[in-house]
Amino acid sequence: MLKLFTITLVCLLFLNGCGVGSLVALPFKAVGAVTNVVAPDAVGDSISKIGDAADAAIPF
Repeated sequence: MLKLFTITLVCLLFLNGCGVGSLVALPFKAVGAVTNVVAPDAVGDSISKIGDAADAAIPF
């Protein structure tokens, strides 16, 4: 019974979206934040903006 509940919950989360855009954008945002430490802010911010664009482009 618990196994069926877990499978159902996982399926519902995937069909609901569950932040897929945020998961895709996360590596870009993390690399942008790290790049801001070692490079000019414009470079890191441009990398982070790629993640923001990916988050906006993926509707779920």
